[in-house]
Amino acid sequence: MRTCLLSIVLLLSFLLTGCVIQPINNSGASEAGAPSSISESGDVGGYTIKASDPLYIRFAGITDQPPLEIAVDENGEINLLHIDAPVLAAGMTTSELESKIERLYMDEGIYKNVSVNVTMTAKVFYVQGEVNAPGQFQLMSGTTLLQAIAGARGPTAFANLKKVTISRQGKVYTYDIKKLERDPSRDVKIEAGDVIKVWQTWY
Repeated sequence: MRTCLLSIVLLLSFLLTGCVIQPINNSGASEAGAPSSISESGDVGGYTIKASDPLYIRFAGITDQPPLEIAVDENGEINLLHIDAPVLAAGMTTSELESKIERLYMDEGIYKNVSVNVTMTAKVFYVQGEVNAPGQFQLMSGTTLLQAIAGARGPTAFANLKKVTISRQGKVYTYDIKKLERDPSRDVKIEAGDVIKVWQTWY
């Protein structure tokens, strides 16, 4: 009898435990301290624009405003037609930037009414020089210099692995690939717009 009662209690405990509703994590983080996921719509709480991000800006109903395909500069700013001062874009979502641009045009009396659409274009980097498949590549989160060169099908037989450069926002950085291979912790993260060049060995 006791065995039967014990079995019933265990069964009820199991059923009640299985019916507990798990809380939904609205922050978008999978664990404490993890960053929120990027919002494809660019709404508040989603991805915020950073320096070197490529933007595509369209103006609805304005005949003298062609679409703009621009990149955010190193100061986090963009330049717009008919607006004298640079516009700070870094730190904003795309929807926030849309509202800011609309207000600028209307507050300065340039347009009575304007509708702006801002979207993020694909982030890319370039690999040139002594690699087997040079060209333009889509930047994935966390891509490193070694991975970028591997994605270009690796260096050619004439590559100088001690002289690989990254051109970034007007500056050039030189790396020794052999040293990075020996110590991957020193590998370099690639950013949007980077131009990687594997130089030729001179015999």
